[in-house]
Amino acid sequence: MKENKYYLKCTKCDYITPDFGEWFKQNQICPQCGSKHSEVWYNSDYKELPLIMKGHPENFWQYFYYLPLNNRENIITRNEGAIPVQRWKFLEDFAKENYGLEIEVHAYRNDLNRGTGTFKDVAASLAASIFKEYGVEQYCVASTGNTATAYGRYLSIANVNASIFIPENALKASEAFISAYGQQVFRVKGDYTEAKKIAAEFSKKYNILISSGNIDPIRVEAKKTMVFEWLRQLGKMPDVYIQAISGGTGPIAIDKGVREITSIFPDLKNPRFIMIQPDKCDPMVQAWEKAEKANFPEGFENDYPVIENPQTAVPTLATGNPATYPIVAKLVKDVNGTFLRMNEDKLVDYAKLVAFERKVILGPASAVCIAGFFEALKKGSINNGETVLLNTGEGVRRAPEFVEQMIYTSKEVSTIDECQPHKIDEYRQQLWDAIKD
Repeated sequence: MKENKYYLKCTKCDYITPDFGEWFKQNQICPQCGSKHSEVWYNSDYKELPLIMKGHPENFWQYFYYLPLNNRENIITRNEGAIPVQRWKFLEDFAKENYGLEIEVHAYRNDLNRGTGTFKDVAASLAASIFKEYGVEQYCVASTGNTATAYGRYLSIANVNASIFIPENALKASEAFISAYGQQVFRVKGDYTEAKKIAAEFSKKYNILISSGNIDPIRVEAKKTMVFEWLRQLGKMPDVYIQAISGGTGPIAIDKGVREITSIFPDLKNPRFIMIQPDKCDPMVQAWEKAEKANFPEGFENDYPVIENPQTAVPTLATGNPATYPIVAKLVKDVNGTFLRMNEDKLVDYAKLVAFERKVILGPASAVCIAGFFEALKKGSINNGETVLLNTGEGVRRAPEFVEQMIYTSKEVSTIDECQPHKIDEYRQQLWDAIKD
């Protein structure tokens, strides 16, 4: 009998589910203990991974042997996941000039994913491929925006009917994209928590598969390939990893990727996780600060606030009930990381600075990540000699209102006498002063 390529293992009781076909039949829970958290493990030989890493892939499917799909013919891809890690020297210069730190700063540019320009494209690609392999016809997901848009597109390509539930403050542009792909959108009167509640009821009523959120093994398996890509491009793991956080699949997936390949990279370890939230939706930061003041008492990870209907200007980060905080908080604590908040009123200033210095226009959640770098410097959370990686989650194509806020060089004129040539560098000091205030 041929050995399965992979299997799922419950993180609570070690129950083995042979493949995603059975996982779906089990309603995506462990039949032995009822846990929703299972991880995928492989019977593949990891000795081939270093050779694979020497390639120049078009997408993350270069790592097919370490992804839970049996037949390559089922792959749905739009060239996602093999995005460049770029060195951003202007941030290195700032750290040296203002804090005396000699560091490396790299950006992992998810806006360059060719599906929808977000970090959700890899998960959507893997999900669409798995659903195609097992003949899944209906799926539903609750999302603040990025997952909704990515799954809307990729599942449409796979001819899977997606019912997508978004909160009332989700971006109109996200809704438009999903509709354009022919998928069904339900804009729920309420916040993300309410959207998840109604999506779960919909799933139960019609017996339709639903995304199991940030611990979804499909999402985790797709995003763990970040680790492979950093080793391929940098030749090492970063010392510090910074991202804007809503749910927390990023650190969960990184930890899984590191644990998976310790047999061939025994010295590999997680980076120091620095998780950033905007000050108008920061339940994880509040929980962390409370735990820190109490010297992290036993069970600290289970004590977190719930923000009802958060009024943040970054809808994709509007998770007021951070259900995965218990998992993420322990990961952050284990590596001496931290949670930090940024001033949301300064969001556009950080986006304008990156646009000027790198000619890259980022989305609002990515600007939160950039702000987090500056906050980490202020708090002394980055040390001399370290390599810092910024996971910029999305581009700006679905946030036209955010782009409009970045206008700052325009002048209204009525005659030629009011028009004069300019020098681009004259704006530089203005932009740097704005983020230093």
